[in-house]
Amino acid sequence: MNVSISKGNEKLGSIQSVSLPSGTTCRPCDCIKKCYARRIERRRPSVEVAYKTNLRVLTENPDVYWREVEAAIMLSRFFRFHVSGDIPNTTYLCRMVEVAKRNRHCEILCFTKRYEFVNSLFVCGMDIPKNLHIIFSAWPGVEMLNPHNLPEAHVRFRDGTTTAKPDAKLCNGNCTECAITDWW
Repeated sequence: MNVSISKGNEKLGSIQSVSLPSGTTCRPCDCIKKCYARRIERRRPSVEVAYKTNLRVLTENPDVYWREVEAAIMLSRFFRFHVSGDIPNTTYLCRMVEVAKRNRHCEILCFTKRYEFVNSLFVCGMDIPKNLHIIFSAWPGVEMLNPHNLPEAHVRFRDGTTTAKPDAKLCNGNCTECAITDWW
């Protein structure tokens, strides 16, 4: 059983990523009702199987999971955690930090609503390496505690409503453009 590493997609461009099942590793909130990852999993059963397999490998043999993820990162300039799913626990987050420290050549991106896990690293005195870009992902009704001023991503709904501040930078949906301009 191998970890499924995506070679990229329309939004990411050719940036590799690893994902976990939507909902299963995410914090409980209403975002699951509008989750794009959940819709993709339903439309493409093979994607759902891949994400569930990743979670099974992580749960049953975490050393294999991390060895395969790190092997992909070692050969990449850019990598993203979780097009689907989220950081399941602080142990996982600590492993992400360790991998990033060993692979400083790779810019690693992770959007998360698991603010409490990330904030706990700072409380413990652990540094997040500069190549690990953790971005807090906002959702209406989810309180975002961001005392360390990490970057934030805010959803814009079709009706134009958003949780973003008026001066926020708008995302055009293609991660490679910001990567090319060294935003992350």
